[in-house]
Amino acid sequence: MILKNNSNYQHIVENLREYNLKKSIKAQLKVINPLLCNKATDLKVHLKNALANGLISKSESEFLDIKMNLGRMCLELEQVLDGIYVSILFYDSERNSIYHGACPSTPADFFDFFKIINEQGLFNENCCSCGKAVFEDKVVQTDIETSPLWSNFKGYPLKVGLKSCTSIPFYTSTGRLAGTFANYSYKPNHIFTYDEVAMIQEKIYMYRDEIQSISDRLHEHTQIGHTGLGI
Repeated sequence: MILKNNSNYQHIVENLREYNLKKSIKAQLKVINPLLCNKATDLKVHLKNALANGLISKSESEFLDIKMNLGRMCLELEQVLDGIYVSILFYDSERNSIYHGACPSTPADFFDFFKIINEQGLFNENCCSCGKAVFEDKVVQTDIETSPLWSNFKGYPLKVGLKSCTSIPFYTSTGRLAGTFANYSYKPNHIFTYDEVAMIQEKIYMYRDEIQSISDRLHEHTQIGHTGLGI
């Protein structure tokens, strides 16, 4: 069934389009994430209706579907990782910037943090767990309150109650570093076991096509010199 005059439906579609274009990402996450977490809400149905009504293009629909799949992957991991909030961050090596990929449960207000890091050029090996993980290509586990990696940044996660972070780098199927899985906990000194890290890496492999697609789009976008970013 195609919905044509449902204002709530059109509102959701507009937020999905802006989410795809990365306009006001924090505002869009506040709309999209609750829908993604609500099993009664099928965002794929909204996408199909939007495509059928000509409200979005096929390309937009396909890419949004990929991002929804990554969001579902985060939720699947959160179901088996006690008290963990999973987020996916994609890395742009050309601009040395980190970008939101999916984070259905992480407080949306936290994502001002990444915008500031990118705008001020602060992303390096000493920038939180993710910077260390990306630049040294290894799993990094930190207590946010006490780790020197967070000394200049801890106010952002602590403000929304996040106290530990385990960052796990991930790669495209062609071997390019694609980004990092940032796994946050409200508990201090939360350390992942070897088996938990292995489980996340296995899940990453299962979603390798989606990861490759987004990483390729980010890489191509940078290569042709665009100043905006639409992932």
